[in-house]
Amino acid sequence: MISEEAKSVLLLWTDRAAPCFDPVMTDIPSATPSDEAGRHSTADLAATARWLEAKYGFVSNLAQTMAHSPSALVPWLNLENYCRYQSDLTERQRMIIILIAVRDVHYCWPHYMPLAGTVGLSRDQISLIRQGRVPQDVSEVEQVVCQIANEIVAGRRVPQAMYEDIVKLLPPRQIVDIAILASFYLAMGALSTGLCVEIEPPEILGLEQIHYKKAIGLA
Repeated sequence: MISEEAKSVLLLWTDRAAPCFDPVMTDIPSATPSDEAGRHSTADLAATARWLEAKYGFVSNLAQTMAHSPSALVPWLNLENYCRYQSDLTERQRMIIILIAVRDVHYCWPHYMPLAGTVGLSRDQISLIRQGRVPQDVSEVEQVVCQIANEIVAGRRVPQAMYEDIVKLLPPRQIVDIAILASFYLAMGALSTGLCVEIEPPEILGLEQIHYKKAIGLA
């Protein structure tokens, strides 16, 4: 017999997008997933949920789904943290790349589009980025960032002539970081789409915005 508590943390994705764990914040202290997280049980899943909530202030539906594979979840989050906060790019450059990578992703766009205004991107600029175009009223470097990200997201090689111009403006690490961000968020889009991850309710998206603003020093 499975207890009611165990049932409440079973991770299932269905056409009704039943939540995997309760995403509402609680007073439960932080917990770190076990080293043996690969043998996930309902206890492991509950611990992962508490750890995510304590770390981020919310639990996204994508993270809940990925908790089916706890040993992959932590490296995934580490790479996301690098992309969002440690890559050798400005906040605006990162957000431009993310928007390009997720512009057609039902789950991801509502997460990142509202954050774009936080870094000073206008509605018109966001609209052009979503259309696959390069805004002409951003800096020259940001236009180059758009061009590289558009090529990577489209699965094309960066043209040699474009690359020759890029290396005049950006050092190798930044070029690689652009590619890493674009590729990571492409993967996020594929994962969330393929597993039919549903968008969270507005209150969870609001908590995510609060976390992001705190992380970049705006709250």
